[in-house]
Amino acid sequence: MNSPGLALANDIQMSDNAFVSRAKEKNAGFSSLSGEASLDELIARGKVGDGAALEALYRRYKTALFNLAYRYAYDRATAEDLLQEIFIKVFTHLDDVRESATFTAWVFRIALNTCYSHLRGKRVEIEKSVPMADVEGTRHEARVEADENDLRKPLDEAIAGLAPRLREVFLLHDVQGFKHGEIARILNLSVGTSKSQLFKARLRIREALKSRLAC
Repeated sequence: MNSPGLALANDIQMSDNAFVSRAKEKNAGFSSLSGEASLDELIARGKVGDGAALEALYRRYKTALFNLAYRYAYDRATAEDLLQEIFIKVFTHLDDVRESATFTAWVFRIALNTCYSHLRGKRVEIEKSVPMADVEGTRHEARVEADENDLRKPLDEAIAGLAPRLREVFLLHDVQGFKHGEIARILNLSVGTSKSQLFKARLRIREALKSRLAC
């Protein structure tokens, strides 16, 4: 049986106004939330289809999840599509949540898996349609033509070039602001491994930036 939040999740729009209106329309019988509701309350009410609670969860996580998706897609429209897909998965499986302490880790694990699925699909699509040599040539030409004063682009490229696990830890720690204990829960690894991966990621990024400046 589908989760009570699925009907609303399938109607999520990236416009906040549209999201709010859909929530109210489908859940007119529920009272609105007053003040800052606890995560426990939001999850409990979301499980029974409370639109106001689902809306509050959406607002609480949307910025961080969009930023994460954008770091993988580097395209706003694609990141918005990924964000919608992430929330649909979250709301569809909200009944799987047993305690709020692990909710954030669970949400970000869904987000990372969704982003990776997108990247795998995109890679297969490119490899089937265009020879990789042509793709590499196009990327090189794009870099040559890019505005050399754009200081953000080299950093973005350095992050994109990291191995998957290094990139995960770097984005969660240095971009999203998670602590190593939280990252360990999200990625199912030890705190020591998280720290080690962050050190390696920063080192790789520093080397990539130095290499670019030397060119």
